[in-house]
Amino acid sequence: MSISKQVLIAAAALATAAPATQAQIDGGQAVQGAPAHGIPKPWKSVRGFGRVLDLSKPPVVIDEPGLYAIQQSWLFPRATTEVVPELIEITADNVTLDLHGFTISAESSLPPATVFVITGKNAELRYGGIEARDITAALAVSGGGPSLHHLSVASEERGITFECDGATISDSHILGPIVLAGASSLERNTLRSFGANTVSLVGDGNRVMNNRIFPFRADDGVRITGNGNLVANNVLDAGPEGSVHTGFGVDGDYNVLRGNTVLGPPSTNLRIVGTGNALDGNIAPPPASDPDEAGPLARVGMEFTADGNYYGNNRMAALVPFALGGTLQTDWGGNVGY
Repeated sequence: MSISKQVLIAAAALATAAPATQAQIDGGQAVQGAPAHGIPKPWKSVRGFGRVLDLSKPPVVIDEPGLYAIQQSWLFPRATTEVVPELIEITADNVTLDLHGFTISAESSLPPATVFVITGKNAELRYGGIEARDITAALAVSGGGPSLHHLSVASEERGITFECDGATISDSHILGPIVLAGASSLERNTLRSFGANTVSLVGDGNRVMNNRIFPFRADDGVRITGNGNLVANNVLDAGPEGSVHTGFGVDGDYNVLRGNTVLGPPSTNLRIVGTGNALDGNIAPPPASDPDEAGPLARVGMEFTADGNYYGNNRMAALVPFALGGTLQTDWGGNVGY
């Protein structure tokens, strides 16, 4: 840590993180552990919990592998987030942090802070909440193989960015954009975003399956710029007419989109710019079964701007169900408009 950073952190010593509830640890407020040698560690061992973190003096650095927990909710106030840009750092490999149903929150700051910075490999965060208010970010991950599950994450402005391969997010509620590198898995989540693409696949070999996706005021609900990704069995609800330009935007090559449902509608349900992509069994149903109650249709159901893709058994409710624009595609059959 640089001298200037130490000075800034010392200046915020009177405004550090505080328990968001009056919960106590082991009959008293959590204190930092005091090993026989070296600087004190920001945790103490509690039977049944593992190492219980004390977040009152950020930055909190987890530099040893093992099981960690919190026993109460914590709030990092603005006075802290403005001078401590990285609040919790996981630098060790094989760290598991169980939030036990509690929430770690951080108030907005300029410059924006990040709640978790994960550089260690195989980190796991589970069972609790992470709230990054306004422009503060929830997570920035560069260590390989992180796992997030059964979490409620709010990071509306800056979202969650994975610069590494092998991330897993499952069974969670995420508010804010998600950017996945490669070989990652996004399954059984409820995903929302405002003003940004809800999911961006910038790398190769990701799996995005069985999610409910709610973009709002975005170019794309899901944008795929990488190659060889599988996007299947998701329900994307574009909300009010005109709030989302494209449900699924496929800029990469050799991706598979199968069994997805697009509601809303967006202006275009699926836009395919790349080549070698397979689009099978995707559905964009009419807004209502009763013609007298039906709302507006999408302008285009499935739009192609490059040759060499494959499509079959897709059902598109749109003014123009399939727009090839002079491109050459392989039609497997079963493609119909409502």
